[in-house]
Amino acid sequence: MIKTIAVDKRGDILTDVSLQRLKDQDIAWFWVDFDQPTRSEINLLSTFFKFHELLIEDCLTLLQRPKIEISRQQIFLVSHVLKNLDDDYETINMFVGKNYIVTFHLSHIRYVNKIVPKILQRGSQYSPLHVMHMLVSEIVEGYIPIISKIENRLDEIEESDFYKSGSNIMDEVFELRGDLLKLRRGLRPMREVIHRFLVSRRVEMTDNDRKYFHDIYDDLVQQTEIIEANRELASDIRENFMTYNSLKSNNIMMTLTVISTIFLPLTFIVGLYGMNFKYMPELEWQYGYFLICAIMLLIAIGMLWVFKKKDGWICLNNILTKKEDI
Repeated sequence: MIKTIAVDKRGDILTDVSLQRLKDQDIAWFWVDFDQPTRSEINLLSTFFKFHELLIEDCLTLLQRPKIEISRQQIFLVSHVLKNLDDDYETINMFVGKNYIVTFHLSHIRYVNKIVPKILQRGSQYSPLHVMHMLVSEIVEGYIPIISKIENRLDEIEESDFYKSGSNIMDEVFELRGDLLKLRRGLRPMREVIHRFLVSRRVEMTDNDRKYFHDIYDDLVQQTEIIEANRELASDIRENFMTYNSLKSNNIMMTLTVISTIFLPLTFIVGLYGMNFKYMPELEWQYGYFLICAIMLLIAIGMLWVFKKKDGWICLNNILTKKEDI
């Protein structure tokens, strides 16, 4: 489907005009949007608009990397659009000239319809460069709620007692870290694209226009920094969880070691007097059983006392209760 908006030299805004009408001399500038175009509509990029075949090929690539190509006559911009984290990236292509902007996207992009009312209200005050700015700005701002959702969830996990939540919470942390990586793949190339646009000497724009695009660049820098900070937070949560579990495992192993060490001499004594020799004098003693039990009890108490004196062998619960120090 093709949608058209044109502004004539008198400042009147025309909608749904034919492509042939756009060639009239009284048209100041126009915007043509290719929304999920058919094959015949795609052919118009070469037959009517005379765009370069390589740029048209980029438009037909399902997931083209964000890029910008700037010439004296035209700006060609490819931008990624992400609706939500469960969906794949979509692509919108923009051809921007002095008196036209052509947008092309194989899937429906909601941001296009979002700026149409602004164009209809104040189109006479805008230019193709303004339309490009509004589209890119809406796309960049669309990442903000997605990033904020991830950031808030990571903060909740960090503030919660996630150490005792088991592997489920770690699965969620790994998933969130993967989502951050997905956002990073879309935003970092876009930041480079806008930077190239700002430093290019081939783009003719006013200082006011430059300020607007520089504001987009600042937003992209801020969002990429937030993504990097959250990736580090996710890594810290994972490392803290692994450290806690390692300490917990060490505690269990040390406790089992203490128990095994205490029972070692007791097992020896029991095994010694469990041998089936006929002549063992102690077996004939009247109070031999009670004496051996007393000796074994004293050995166990004595070893417990020794282990208690050795710092870190008995009072291991302090390690687990002070997890905020990890």
